[in-house]
Amino acid sequence: MQSVQVLTAAWYGDREVNLTFPDNWDLNVIAFEKRPVLTEDQMRQAFHQPIGSPRIAEMAKGKESAVLIADDLTRPTPTSKVIPFILEELQQGGISEENIIIFMGFGCHRSMKHADLVKKLGEDTVRRFRIKQNELDDPYIYLGETSRGVPLHVNQWVMDCDIKIGIGGAWPHGTAAFSGGGKIVIPGVSNFKTISTAHGTLKGGGTAGNVENEFRLNSEEAARMLGVNATVITTLNDRRQITALFVGDVVDAHRAASEVSRVAYGVTPMTDADIVVTTGYPRDHDLSYGQIGGWPMKYSQPEATRILVSSGDEGVCYHRAGILGAKRQRAEENREREERKPLVRSADWDYILFSQAVGLTEVLEAQPRAKLMESWDEILDFLKQKYRDQKPKVAIYPSAAIAYPLE
Repeated sequence: MQSVQVLTAAWYGDREVNLTFPDNWDLNVIAFEKRPVLTEDQMRQAFHQPIGSPRIAEMAKGKESAVLIADDLTRPTPTSKVIPFILEELQQGGISEENIIIFMGFGCHRSMKHADLVKKLGEDTVRRFRIKQNELDDPYIYLGETSRGVPLHVNQWVMDCDIKIGIGGAWPHGTAAFSGGGKIVIPGVSNFKTISTAHGTLKGGGTAGNVENEFRLNSEEAARMLGVNATVITTLNDRRQITALFVGDVVDAHRAASEVSRVAYGVTPMTDADIVVTTGYPRDHDLSYGQIGGWPMKYSQPEATRILVSSGDEGVCYHRAGILGAKRQRAEENREREERKPLVRSADWDYILFSQAVGLTEVLEAQPRAKLMESWDEILDFLKQKYRDQKPKVAIYPSAAIAYPLE
């Protein structure tokens, strides 16, 4: 038997799965390029040579307080790896630990518990520093409208600090082209009115040839209005390790990161595969975000078998924007409540979901067109039966949730 190893269960063990196939099948691994992992010295050098701005240590001189704005588990940023270097800079600039806040800028996502924070920030950071989160019931400070008509309301905990530093990563994003940079402000640290207006009125999209869409430019304008001093942006390999690091101005550093990420994450899809195996890693912590890795299915033949490897350890995604949006729609339609509709299983399905962490009802709620299979042996038996006496072409896409198609 031939085998290919892929990862699943981001933030929940990052488990390696061994995918096996008959020896005479045509296996093709469609992976983005491998790059060396940065050493600590190389990461520190990125902070010593910022892009388009002074060093954080210089900006911190004479200032009293700082906030580090991080994303949550929906993003694969290995934040714990870069925080120590930011703290070095701030302390060199004279800001003491008790005046540093870590702020979880996750927009409308769920709040994070202690175990989540340890995964994202590291246990030492969680024990040492005050941590605040973007609770939508917090006080927000209104900074005015952007030039594109988006009212900017920013969480008070971020506003109250002198130095503001965003942390993220530049991987493909359906709205912002590439994540990172100004996106940590909208939606990261904003209230529902700001977030819903930006997402509802601004044009996004693009990746390979278009970074500067309306949504991206608006978020960067908001970052300027807020006074974000620096951004820290990572590029990762297929195991969520840092291969490039960009520190500096919220726009200039993001453009430099996007240029590298455009090359680093691009793959050429295989369009004549009989079997497509793709992965939700490293964004497969829940069933909804794991679907991001399903994009290669669109490039397969109509009759191809499609398989998504995505653990979904947190089950069905919680996103408060959907809850608040439904509430607003009920008010507009003068409806008091939602109509209860039972979930109905269909005999038809479009793809196989390989997960050992979720149940049939959760899958029906989040991925109604998926057929759940809980072991690779079960999937392999299905494939052998379907492709008996054939030599199918198999395309395997590791870490597809941060890859994108070169077209």
